[in-house]
Amino acid sequence: MLVRIEHDGPGIPEAEMQAVFEPFRRLETSRDRGTGGSGLGLTIARRAVEQHGGTLQLSNRPGGGLLASVHLPRPQNGGSTSP
Repeated sequence: MLVRIEHDGPGIPEAEMQAVFEPFRRLETSRDRGTGGSGLGLTIARRAVEQHGGTLQLSNRPGGGLLASVHLPRPQNGGSTSP
């Protein structure tokens, strides 16, 4: 299964594309814990997706903005997603 999330913001500099998955990493230096964000969102999201056997990838969109792609394997055992 593929889930795509598109964002119209400024995107992420290519040199920072993998670094944004590091815990407590913020690209916007004007933000801190008091103004919003702890730098854990993408770290948690990637780990959650990986725990389900999937991948989370980021890429800049050609016209600007960001694309997040979540790839998850198909459920096995008759397609049930319940534990």
